[in-house]
Amino acid sequence: MLLLRKMPCLFPAALCSSLLFVNSEALSNTVDQGQLIDMSLEQLMNVEVFTAATLIPTQTAKAPGTVYSFSQADFKRYGVRRLDDLLQFVPGFQVNQYRKRHRSIWARGLQQRYNNKMVLLIDGVRQQHLYYGHFSLGDDLPLERIEKVEVILGAASSVHGANAFSGLISVTTRNFSAQPETEVSFEVGNNDRAKITGLYNSANVQVFASYLEQEAPFDEDRLSFIGSETLQPLDEDYQSLQIKANPFQGLNLSLDYRKSETPFVFIPSTQDAFVESEFLSVAASYKVGDVSKGMIELQVYYQYDDGREFELEQATQTLGYEEFQDATMGGISVNAFRRFSDHTLAVGMSVQHEQAENTKFERRFSFSSGFLPTPITGDLLSDPDIHNDDYAVFFQDVWAPNDNIEITLGVRYDDFSQFDEYINYRAALVYSPQESHVWKLLYGTAIRTPSFREYLKVLEGMSFTAPIPEAESLKSIEVGYGYLGRKWDFNVTAYHNDYDDSIQERPTPDNSDEYFANEDGGLEAQGIEFRLSYGRGSDWDLTTSVSYIDSSSDDFDDLPYVASWSGSLLVGYQWLPDHRIGLSAIYNDSRPDLNTIAQDKAESFVVANLFASGPIGPRLSYEFGVDNLFDEKVYDPAADFGGQFNNEKPRREVWLKLQWSPQW
Repeated sequence: MLLLRKMPCLFPAALCSSLLFVNSEALSNTVDQGQLIDMSLEQLMNVEVFTAATLIPTQTAKAPGTVYSFSQADFKRYGVRRLDDLLQFVPGFQVNQYRKRHRSIWARGLQQRYNNKMVLLIDGVRQQHLYYGHFSLGDDLPLERIEKVEVILGAASSVHGANAFSGLISVTTRNFSAQPETEVSFEVGNNDRAKITGLYNSANVQVFASYLEQEAPFDEDRLSFIGSETLQPLDEDYQSLQIKANPFQGLNLSLDYRKSETPFVFIPSTQDAFVESEFLSVAASYKVGDVSKGMIELQVYYQYDDGREFELEQATQTLGYEEFQDATMGGISVNAFRRFSDHTLAVGMSVQHEQAENTKFERRFSFSSGFLPTPITGDLLSDPDIHNDDYAVFFQDVWAPNDNIEITLGVRYDDFSQFDEYINYRAALVYSPQESHVWKLLYGTAIRTPSFREYLKVLEGMSFTAPIPEAESLKSIEVGYGYLGRKWDFNVTAYHNDYDDSIQERPTPDNSDEYFANEDGGLEAQGIEFRLSYGRGSDWDLTTSVSYIDSSSDDFDDLPYVASWSGSLLVGYQWLPDHRIGLSAIYNDSRPDLNTIAQDKAESFVVANLFASGPIGPRLSYEFGVDNLFDEKVYDPAADFGGQFNNEKPRREVWLKLQWSPQW
């Protein structure tokens, strides 16, 4: 069985970015790309491979661009319970708390109110909230269902299309098991946290389900986004169900359902506000052949995304505001791979359809004026029936002229029904003069098309007409070096990015709403990222990372909201066989904001976490942790249009998890 991950509808081809820490034992197996392609799944499990970069299995250290990979074992090693917590350990990533109870991932200085400058793939299928262009990486995507996480930093549109602008996060869910197995986990913690997950796995069928209820981890004295006191219910819950089937070799079917209700935690004290979401994705992937003689892969998927935001007037609990953000997305792709001597070629074509379904709103209450004499009704979008189609083709060549050099060349053409035509490309060189040394060089481009909200948002109660923004564009160059030793390894990457037509949020002339427009001038960012890991195979291990970003625009010498310096530290000790204790810390430099409020400054911070894990019996294990060990009060900048009060990060959380694997 070949290992070639199911790939997204719109996105096949090559890569973009620059470097990673990798298992030195895997590198010592002098395996070239051709051998990797022809390996069985069992053989590939013994070599650390990266798939999202070129769509074919490649040794992680030799994958072009800046790439990072995390396995199930790493989730325990880092002591994390959520995917966005894990990503804080990626150099160049900054995780920002937003008032609607989600976290945004800022990569290499590109701040964003929502996660709309990256692409999220789950088992090769893009997942995206079309109204905001957003995706969530928190409690609605449980780590218990995930096998592997691959991260690409930098321009990746030549492979994965629009919005693979500052990077890509590719999640692979649990593999099928040769023999039937069951796993059940229970987790409890403060903030009334209670979580249960269950997994049934076999050679042809897999079922995963989870349920979580808790209170959002914020103090009662938190302030709203306009700086006033706020007091409202914090209850939230998350539900998920995933069913996967492999009825015969080559065919994979999946159903992914998620539902959540969370508080809009920084709303004014006149209202209780909530965000409800319901998501369904069905997908089918079929592949035949092998890369050495020719492989064809077909993928089809359909998604329905149901979003609802509503506000209750606090005294009467009467519905004061309600809006819907329903949309559908679907697509089909056909990709072909074939190796010819020193060249491995990939070609493909795809179609993706995005459609707004229901974006109506009704306002009965305003925090500034109370209940309205006549409700205001309308639509969030100026074109409620908007749809956007993307027709794309790509080509990629991975050329290995000798054992020490791999050259990746790729180009992708996209034609959007609502936007222009775009061509993105990249060229990457990986040079390995010795087993312990890897050099990388990459140049690539990317685009990000506006979300429905950015180019069709209706502004309430005003005659001002917002311009329609154009797609953002990026040109990126990277150079990296990595050393891979027996006990320790490190890598360093330097990059320079030029952004044009950056889409920024701005206040309307009367300051009562916001709209989106392209910046007249360009943005620039350059930086360096460093990661060191030591102690592999010993009782002690240490991993640390440091990132520096220098970003500017025509309006700012240093872009607001972005920390110039950030980093992480992980120290672990195996104090008994299979028992591990660890301490981690996340650091961000101070982040300038644009408001005039004194008590909410986004100062520099260090958030420490303590955790432990190990077996209790043959089929029972535990994990324990204290997040934000010293209960630091930290504010993240409100990356709106400048005047909003900053948002508080979660305070201390204490948790315990038990996992049981009953025997069949």
